[in-house]
Amino acid sequence: MIDTTEQRDGATAQDPRTVAVVGLGGHGLALARRLARAGLDVIGVDHDPAAVARAMEPRGSEHLRAVARFPDGISGADLVIEAVPEPPALKRVVLAEVNRRRTPGTPVLTTALTTPLAELADVAGPGLFALRFLSSDSLDGAELAAAPDAAPAQAERVAEILGEAGIAVHPSADRPGSYAPGLLLGLLNRAAWMVHDGYASAQDVDDAMRLGCGWHEGPLAVLDAMGLDTARDVLSRLADAGEGHVAPAPVLDELIAQGALGRKTGRGFHRHDGRTGPRPTVAPTAAPGRRVAVVGSGVMATGIAEAFVRGGFDTTLLARTGEKARAAAERVEAALTRADDGRTGAAFTATTRRSVLGAVDIVVEAVVEDLDVKRRLFAELGEVCAPHTLLATSTSSLPVAACTEPAGRPGDVLGLHFFNPAPMMRLVELVPAGGTSAHTLARARAVARYLGKRAVQCGDRAGFIANALLFPYLNQALELLDAGGTTTAALDASVRSVGEQPLGPVRLLDMVGADVALEVMRRLHADPRCRAPRPAGLLERLVAAGHLGRKTPGRNTRTYLAAHAALPAPLPAAI
Repeated sequence: MIDTTEQRDGATAQDPRTVAVVGLGGHGLALARRLARAGLDVIGVDHDPAAVARAMEPRGSEHLRAVARFPDGISGADLVIEAVPEPPALKRVVLAEVNRRRTPGTPVLTTALTTPLAELADVAGPGLFALRFLSSDSLDGAELAAAPDAAPAQAERVAEILGEAGIAVHPSADRPGSYAPGLLLGLLNRAAWMVHDGYASAQDVDDAMRLGCGWHEGPLAVLDAMGLDTARDVLSRLADAGEGHVAPAPVLDELIAQGALGRKTGRGFHRHDGRTGPRPTVAPTAAPGRRVAVVGSGVMATGIAEAFVRGGFDTTLLARTGEKARAAAERVEAALTRADDGRTGAAFTATTRRSVLGAVDIVVEAVVEDLDVKRRLFAELGEVCAPHTLLATSTSSLPVAACTEPAGRPGDVLGLHFFNPAPMMRLVELVPAGGTSAHTLARARAVARYLGKRAVQCGDRAGFIANALLFPYLNQALELLDAGGTTTAALDASVRSVGEQPLGPVRLLDMVGADVALEVMRRLHADPRCRAPRPAGLLERLVAAGHLGRKTPGRNTRTYLAAHAALPAPLPAAI
């Protein structure tokens, strides 16, 4: 047996709680060090001498009090955390030994993410809980499921001990993937499928979610942190369990076969050894030009026009009527005055004169999201614009090729998808159509740089990067709510804490609008390349009932679910 004990400096008269962490692999060792850093008395336990030796390495305030060879070190702990890999057979063996060694009444936490507690409780004994999270590297919140025989006092002890380490506990039903972890894992897998399909690079996918959706880390960086082998196995089990999950992206197996397991090997979807390769770029053969026409007068059109003026482009906003032109001009001028950030002398005007289209270098279409309307506009642009004018559509979900084909200039067109509010958001999605020339794409990248934005590139299919990841995630959140077992407030709080998200899915849905989400989901589902499910029944009911979110005050997702939860159950049909 190996049993090495090293006392920490500055021990207090009142002994801290003792936690035994069984399994010192990626998750286990990170958990043990997190608990030790918070001042808890942590004993690391593993059967592998190499894992024991790694855990003994000094790490400042993360220093473990003792490290032991399994099954030593379990007796006398106030809490035991089992953190061995996920296969149920291995967990059953370890939990059975933990049950024999622990002090009676001591709660036991398993890190099983996809294995139900019912498959483990018979060997683990009473007081079993599941601690479910995504990544142990930045563990600030986790969902906690309890076996039926777990006592409330044991649950309180678990919450108190984890709370001392700054880990917020969110009660959860016992289901594969739990709520927030499974929901987010579905999005991570869809991101991996994008890379597998060659649809977008890992860096572009991650940048799109960071800059477009406010993620702290991109989804592929999160997979790297989890470990690609661990993620692949968890995703496989979630797919087997159903719940709307698809099979793991084959690129995971390809990277694993190369020994690229993520951060623990220094390479996965990204490099983690401090080296980064240069981002390949192509310089345009001519400057992109500084004269811009933005066609449209709504929120996106005025925001895009403001962004161009701020970027130093002489900008004309083209509206359908004089009234719309005057209103748009007032909004843009007011925003520029408030910003007071130096307009570099760029000119701005709003007009109804369509002759301006023939005298600009760049046209950005920002009209209503209607394919027929956009096609009619691009047919006009093809006739009146000067040769080699860059013609861009700002569509957020329609096919770029379908929108721009009537222009008859395949080399000059592309998608230039801004995010709202366009002046503030740093992300632009570049979407080349089938015939977009390298020069046009390079000009668009140069435009993005002048605007101070990060341009990400993807293929021409519904939703591009951010929306194609975001809306199925929101759709799945509605499926969870419709199935019962959690509430809108609980789901939002858990996703924000467990997934480090700026907003929970319900609040985000209310911001973007249920009607928008339904339309995007229909387009994603209609494109088999997107592997998107059909729109959730709850989403269709929200739209039918006029509960669209923030745009319909007092009629959002929460109020709809609250009202329908209060309705009496229907009477059974007469026999």
